[in-house]
Amino acid sequence: MQITLSSVVNTILCTSLMLVLIIITLKYRFFFKRLSFYTIILCFLLIAIRLLFPYEFYFVKEIPVKKVMPQIYGFLYDDVLTLGNFNVSVLKFLSISWITVSIVLLIKFMLDYYKTRYILLNMRSVNDSDIIIALNEVNSKYNKKVSFTLVSSSIISTPLLFGIRKPIIALPQIILTHKEMCYIFEHELCHYYKKHLHIKFFCEILTVIYFWNPLIFVIKKLLNKVLEFYVDAKVNEDLTEYDKIEYLECLLKIAKLQQTNKQSFFCTVPFSIISSPRLLERGNILLNNSRHRNFLLINKLFLLSALVVTIFSYSFICEPYYISEEYAENTFNADNAYFVLNAENTYDLYVDSVYVSTVTKVFDPKIPIKEE
Repeated sequence: MQITLSSVVNTILCTSLMLVLIIITLKYRFFFKRLSFYTIILCFLLIAIRLLFPYEFYFVKEIPVKKVMPQIYGFLYDDVLTLGNFNVSVLKFLSISWITVSIVLLIKFMLDYYKTRYILLNMRSVNDSDIIIALNEVNSKYNKKVSFTLVSSSIISTPLLFGIRKPIIALPQIILTHKEMCYIFEHELCHYYKKHLHIKFFCEILTVIYFWNPLIFVIKKLLNKVLEFYVDAKVNEDLTEYDKIEYLECLLKIAKLQQTNKQSFFCTVPFSIISSPRLLERGNILLNNSRHRNFLLINKLFLLSALVVTIFSYSFICEPYYISEEYAENTFNADNAYFVLNAENTYDLYVDSVYVSTVTKVFDPKIPIKEE
């Protein structure tokens, strides 16, 4: 088991394909109405886990690629700098740059995380008995002994949840009814007990590693959206139509507050999103949610398919096709072979006028070189 250039390339290609297939599938109303948000979240997590483990296993089947890939690999493995006895290839330079930037981003991530925690813990503690009663009322439904720190500040524009081990709920300084507070706590505690903060933390770590890959940011955006849809649906499972409208009104009330204060906090789960399209989307799904539990078979098959594709992606790997110089020297000669010089300073090898491979250098000076 090892990480190679080919295994990383294979991982990027496979996960990109999986993401595109999921997005296309969800565009079909038939699947979108039948797949649970939980299934969709698990599919996104499979992609994220695949990205986190870009390994090449011993049982992998190698697929030789004769075009483009050999030239790209030849360029990446070419030495561009020599420092004493140490040769630096393009690939080594990119690898060192990747590791360096990831370390810097990891340090920034940790600093931002603890800075957010410090800011929240230095806010005014909430001592309002009505708010504390509402929190305890909602928390008692989960039968878990988790203590939440309640804080409030004028710079908070929407209720938000922060912290995996010692969770903090920050509230804006506005007047809310008991029912509105219950809706807010139902929303935030559902995020916490369903481990959504762990998922967000995991995605941030992936962003640190794959900062150069736009796929990560697409996954983060879609996953955040689906997590909100999931919680909205979960909180409103047993609500009447009237209560659902009240819940949406609470979302809109908080969203209006965000119009005047748009400060955001790192690695938190907010109650409301300022984006109008997102609010409309949440409202539409909430009021017209026709997902039924009798579609369990479709969800299982979809999830099983995603799991099979993920496992299957480890069974093969694309490698640039090349012929070892030792083998070539004993097989080809000036009588039956020739090279064609390419514009990229690589050489196409022909034997008996048939293309064989592309190499980065001439391994036998006796074999003639022809212009392209």
